[in-house]
Amino acid sequence: MVNVNVNFNGRDYLLACEEGQEEDPQKLTDELGKKFNKLKKDLGNLGEGKLLLITAIQIIDELYTLKPSLEKLKQHSSLL
Repeated sequence: MVNVNVNFNGRDYLLACEEGQEEDPQKLTDELGKKFNKLKKDLGNLGEGKLLLITAIQIIDELYTLKPSLEKLKQHSSLL
């Protein structure tokens, strides 16, 4: 494991990741920041905790929406 610094909402955080994956935490943090900042712009500053919760719910919703499509694609590709 290696340590990586990431910046989110103006603060630095030290995270651990697998060696060779050092760029991933910052890329993922950047994506989270985009969604977080859009909500902040759209809803106003409701506080970091509430905005993070809403952001996480949106991300989980996207994941749940994509899962059935992914499963169908896997089934289809196994038939080919």
